[in-house]
Amino acid sequence: MTEFGHEALRRRRCECGAADCDAVIEMTWAEQDRADHVDGRWAIHPEHTPRGGRRWSVVEQTDRYVIVEVEEEPPS
Repeated sequence: MTEFGHEALRRRRCECGAADCDAVIEMTWAEQDRADHVDGRWAIHPEHTPRGGRRWSVVEQTDRYVIVEVEEEPPS
């Protein structure tokens, strides 16, 4: 598929939650959909750990990104 097609890689910011994180990950639209359309899922850099959640687990992992499902802390 062309660079403008559904499988083209798109750049986006890591969602690990670290205040100083400026990492960029690359995902296709389909990969982004798997992360963005489920509450509690974050797309992070493969070398990062999610911050701000009570618990988390890996849903999908590649050499370009990791999708984690995070159980967030309840509001205080």
